[in-house]
Amino acid sequence: MKKTIKLLIAVTLVFIFQPFGSNALKAQQRITQARPTVSSSSNNTYNNSYSPYDENNNPDSIQNSTPEGIIFDVDDEADSVLRSKVLFFPMSHRAVKIYDIGNPSFDPTGAQLHNPAHSLDGNYYLDLGALGQSQISLFPEIGLATTGMLFPYDAFNNPSPVYRGDLHHNKLFQTQTPYTMLSYGSSLNKDYQIGIVHTQNITPRWNMAFMYDLVSRDGLYTNSEVTNHVIDITTNYYSADARYQLQAAVSLNRLRQQENGGVQNDTTCWSYTRRTGVPVNMYAAQNQWRDFEINVHQSFNTVRQFEYHRPIMKSFTDTITVLGDTAKGEPLNAIQITHFDSIIGFDTLLPRTPHTYNTGVFALDIKLSRHRRIFYDSQADSWFYNYSALDSSFIYDSSSHWNVSTELYWTNDAFMSHKWKNPFIVSFGVRPEYNRLQYATTQSSINEFNISPFASTSLDFGIVNLKAEANAVTGGRRNGDYRLNANLSTKAGKNSLFEIAAFSQASVPQLVYYHNEGAYNWDIQSYNKIKEQQLSIRYRLQRPDTLRGHIRHIETNSAVSLLSDNVWFGDNMRPVQGDASAVLLQSRLSAHIQFGWFNIAMQQMLQYSTDTEVIRVPLFASKNSLYADFTLFHGALRAQTGVDVRYHTRYYADAWNPVLGAFYRQDKQEVGNYLVTDFWINLQVKRATIYLKASHFNAPLEELLKFDPNYFSLPHYPLEDFGLYWGVVWKFFN
Repeated sequence: MKKTIKLLIAVTLVFIFQPFGSNALKAQQRITQARPTVSSSSNNTYNNSYSPYDENNNPDSIQNSTPEGIIFDVDDEADSVLRSKVLFFPMSHRAVKIYDIGNPSFDPTGAQLHNPAHSLDGNYYLDLGALGQSQISLFPEIGLATTGMLFPYDAFNNPSPVYRGDLHHNKLFQTQTPYTMLSYGSSLNKDYQIGIVHTQNITPRWNMAFMYDLVSRDGLYTNSEVTNHVIDITTNYYSADARYQLQAAVSLNRLRQQENGGVQNDTTCWSYTRRTGVPVNMYAAQNQWRDFEINVHQSFNTVRQFEYHRPIMKSFTDTITVLGDTAKGEPLNAIQITHFDSIIGFDTLLPRTPHTYNTGVFALDIKLSRHRRIFYDSQADSWFYNYSALDSSFIYDSSSHWNVSTELYWTNDAFMSHKWKNPFIVSFGVRPEYNRLQYATTQSSINEFNISPFASTSLDFGIVNLKAEANAVTGGRRNGDYRLNANLSTKAGKNSLFEIAAFSQASVPQLVYYHNEGAYNWDIQSYNKIKEQQLSIRYRLQRPDTLRGHIRHIETNSAVSLLSDNVWFGDNMRPVQGDASAVLLQSRLSAHIQFGWFNIAMQQMLQYSTDTEVIRVPLFASKNSLYADFTLFHGALRAQTGVDVRYHTRYYADAWNPVLGAFYRQDKQEVGNYLVTDFWINLQVKRATIYLKASHFNAPLEELLKFDPNYFSLPHYPLEDFGLYWGVVWKFFN
């Protein structure tokens, strides 16, 4: 018995001294490494304050232990189920920090769950009358003065900005547990939508994500079937101190769109009881777009982010003697502790004080892409071929644009913490770029190589921030292209921002205007550079849920733009460069207003062009959603129901040419001055969302009232009649 007591005493003494060893160091690190964490409350706010580290979480998980570069700035209402589980952020241009992390959200309008081209989030698009087809913007964002990005360049016009790689925006994830989102949608009109998102961390700081979207529809009119596949695979990795970052994305788009060229007679198409009987312009034509793109971003921060102070330790060697029972002649038992660590003082783990002058961050971005369009028509007898250079009933056209570019740049914006900012930030770099436009039918090609130096600077005066950037192009067809932009922003309050931006740029037209192989051919012309200048003013108020008020969000953006030497396709299907200039005035108001359970979300757009030959826009366009948002059964069911209303004034919108795979100018048919109303219901039970949408439900009412139908989305492409859509979105954590 006494031997057992002695042994227990010895073991107890060992454990008393043991915590001052390596385990004590780890425990002290947990206490001193206070990191920004995400609040798990249900309101739409994020917690940027420092809080003790939760030792139950992995210390390398990005949610709790990355250096404080995560800035939480999310406008959409976050899903409280996901808030502490999944974080995502876009693969930003020249990003050496971790910004704009958010959460997958419960759709506020229901529109995105059916047709993203009609969503309130983003621009206002007109499509060819149905889901998945080509789109054109009603509100052209000339130059994007507030982005500060290098002006875009592509060999082709992009007739499907919503679906061609823009559906996911190359999202990057970090998650504590594997996350999967599955969605399925269908309709009475044989539309099918499938969405898959799966992401998980392979290691605490290395994430992989897979995203897939399918849009398939038979179409109501002859030869109007659409099948769109969009696949994104992304990954991102951060070293333990976040000094090294790797972000990579692979995007695959396979878009197939049967082309009927629109209806033959715009006035008599409504007299048919079945849309499949309406005569169309093309019966055996189709376009395919096959896109492949790889983006890789790497950066290394030469500045150590933290002073790695540790608890001050000292080693000891000691011997403990345990007395035996001398009455029974038991000897003395000696237990020698050969080594133990003891804390004789403490230090803290603190961020390093930032310095404007530092060795900074070196970054390398690599992009490889191939965009291919294939056009096929076995009955080339429609009026689109009146301007054709070929005399054949069979047309096949295939063209590919290869682009390889790298950006090597440096910035002194080296400190990850959002609480420590350099007052003066500079960055500069160079961008070599190679473009090749190849025509498979004739084996001809256009090649060019250019080098673009760029530089930017930012001055932070506290509540006022000034940014400026310059880009230039040397060599190749784009020699002499440039872009200059500046941005002045100031905080107009705790939750508001006021911004003035300006830019000026000159660029050559896209390569597609120089040469076309297939049905159309024209001589290679010598174009002037397209010149664009813009001045814009923006005000933004984002009120968190913790603050009361009916206005939850409001943003106004007004711009005046000057366009010269613009290029477009004329009604003879040839490129035209105008010799006049036009001033484009634009103003957009976006707002979310809430009165208890009643919500109003809207975008109001006002535009005016002084010369409609240079650029054409409708005078007014509007997207609105009026809906109720409430919970039932003690919060077990969240319901949203309401109506979406879209409208724009009449104007001569550009028409779609399937043979060119582009939009062209026309002066024969106006579209617009028609109200489109959708009714929808969203139901959310735990992690499942069920939606039902009655699209264009005012069409049967107009037919009942004997109104003459005149609803065209684009010239020769009527809007679809009443449609019923439904689907489910399910989220899993396992």
